[in-house]
Amino acid sequence: MSKRALIVSFFVVLFFLHQDYWWKDDATLVLGFLPVSLAYHIVWTLLVAFGWFLVGKFCWPRGLDDETAPSSKPPRAAP
Repeated sequence: MSKRALIVSFFVVLFFLHQDYWWKDDATLVLGFLPVSLAYHIVWTLLVAFGWFLVGKFCWPRGLDDETAPSSKPPRAAP
């Protein structure tokens, strides 16, 4: 399986994990002050950020950031 397919699969899994209906009625606090649903979304957001890092590292086309080669003609002087 290619890296691109793995990354796409990662985002599909994250899409389904975003629908966190199982934390809807849970009043548990993480670290004593953070609702479990909010803590879950913090971790989910960090995973999404990591996924976009992987996209930039492995899936982004090469050469987009290269500057175009300068023209062989010298610039015209203003009159």
